[in-house]
Amino acid sequence: MPVTVGRVRLTDWLRAHRLAGFFVLTFALSWGVPVAFLLAAPVLPVAVSVSGYSPLAFLAVWAPALSAFTVVGLTDGRAGLRAYARRVTALRGRWPWYAAVLVGVPLAYLLSALVASATGGPALAVESGWLSTFVVVALLRATQGPVEELGWRGFALPLLQRRYSGLASAVFLGLVWALWHAPALVISTAEFARVGPLLPGVVRLFVVLVATSVALTVVFNGSRGSVPIAVLFHWLTNLDYPWESTSTVPIAQDVVFVAVATVVALTVGRQYLGDANLATDVLAGRDRAGSERRTTASG
Repeated sequence: MPVTVGRVRLTDWLRAHRLAGFFVLTFALSWGVPVAFLLAAPVLPVAVSVSGYSPLAFLAVWAPALSAFTVVGLTDGRAGLRAYARRVTALRGRWPWYAAVLVGVPLAYLLSALVASATGGPALAVESGWLSTFVVVALLRATQGPVEELGWRGFALPLLQRRYSGLASAVFLGLVWALWHAPALVISTAEFARVGPLLPGVVRLFVVLVATSVALTVVFNGSRGSVPIAVLFHWLTNLDYPWESTSTVPIAQDVVFVAVATVVALTVGRQYLGDANLATDVLAGRDRAGSERRTTASG
């Protein structure tokens, strides 16, 4: 009986604090479990790694999605899980939004690389035979970072937008998103070691991810809450484009990308960062938000 009572109390708490539960579980899975394994590494019979495509790396990256499914399962049961799965896989919005992401994100990175090259950064060059490597790495990247969006934009952002404006929600989620990534800089995983020294790297991480969060929120709300378009956006930002340096990420590249995101927010994004035109639904065909729900459109 105590186990049942404990589970009932946890479920009741989660129903009242779904966002808090999601964030706590995400950080616990992403960094609590891997850190525990790293601390125990000297006495474990196998090597422990959180880099690349190791099991712990997948756990850390998939944690937002796993946490969202866990919270939905505990608070809404199997029916809620089915509704959530339909929601995060539904193609919403008109095709121009998808085209804009598919073309715009690589163009933004190309522009960033051009500016970086013109301001003393690595010369813009494409090595021969790049296509096969690019395709393989792109497919591998699709199995990690983009999966985060099932939690960040598929769960957390809609709940935040029930209480706050699109811009406030985007900035807050961007800060949490950056904080969640920050330990990767401390342990210098292969991807994040490219940003250079730790402290400047942390600052750049927060600035870039907040800007990215704002741009993603514009796209998310503009497409009426399409999670697949957020997955596509994230995947495109994670790719190693053939014209980019593989050793470092020039600061000029970050500056240009942040500038592009700012322009998007100030132009087309203005109507999707206020209190209207916000996507706030989490479960397809169901609304269990209660008092959390905003009076704005659900997209």
